[in-house]
Amino acid sequence: MGGPRKVRQLISRPGYIFFDGPMGLLGVLTRNRGLESRLFASVTTDHTLVSTRSWDGLRRVIQERPTTDAIVDLSAVPPRPSMESALAGLRTRFPHLGLVLLVPPGLNPVGLFRLGKAGIRNLILLGIDDLDSDLGRALARAKMSGATSLVSRFLSPYLPRRELGMAITAMESVHRRWSADGFADWVGFSRPFLSERFKKCGLPSVGHFLLWTRLFHAGHWLEEPGRTGESVGRQLEYSSGAAFRRALKHYTHATPMGVREGGGLRLIFQAFLRQTGLPPLQVRFRGNSA
Repeated sequence: MGGPRKVRQLISRPGYIFFDGPMGLLGVLTRNRGLESRLFASVTTDHTLVSTRSWDGLRRVIQERPTTDAIVDLSAVPPRPSMESALAGLRTRFPHLGLVLLVPPGLNPVGLFRLGKAGIRNLILLGIDDLDSDLGRALARAKMSGATSLVSRFLSPYLPRRELGMAITAMESVHRRWSADGFADWVGFSRPFLSERFKKCGLPSVGHFLLWTRLFHAGHWLEEPGRTGESVGRQLEYSSGAAFRRALKHYTHATPMGVREGGGLRLIFQAFLRQTGLPPLQVRFRGNSA
């Protein structure tokens, strides 16, 4: 049995662990075709990008697709009533979204000053001139409050380094809708061998773990004011809202509203521990999961 072919190095940052392999779905807002081409050239080796040229289009991408992060060209943000009010509204509706703001050359510094004074949390500014050298670091910082970052911390006490990396890859790539065989092939093992490795660590089989990754994301998204059970079901591409509610009820005994009111991701992770039999540990949650 050979080693992993495509999953690469496990990297640690303060408060975040991620695998240097396939990454998540990024929403991109820009009207500049040249900038769009640069972004696609910079990140599509790891990420999947969905680009839009309108503010309403970006909100649809965030709400209807399994988008974990967004890159926003500030010159494309609506100026009325103000740039900062548009961004504050986006952050209020989707507080967990990783958000990197691209600052174009010549942007009115008054706009940046007002943006700073608005007190909007977790905005990461990146000059377009620094795109090639600093975008990867900016995205890593943006992901620190995301579901993958939280789940990596939840699982790290239970799993060896290699299995943790594979679990993180599954979390980060939820938009790919991998089958058990497809995921196992991606990381370089057969499905039966990988399921056996997972079970030795206390995880469910590969197929069931992939389903749990969808529920982890669902729990985190349901914490956000801008989402509903129906919209989260669409994000995760369930055949219907009823199908999503059935899956949630089967694995967690909760409804979407029950998940939201019961702590979101925290409730999902507690259900995961009960089903796997892993011992509960003291884990710090952030945001609504605190």
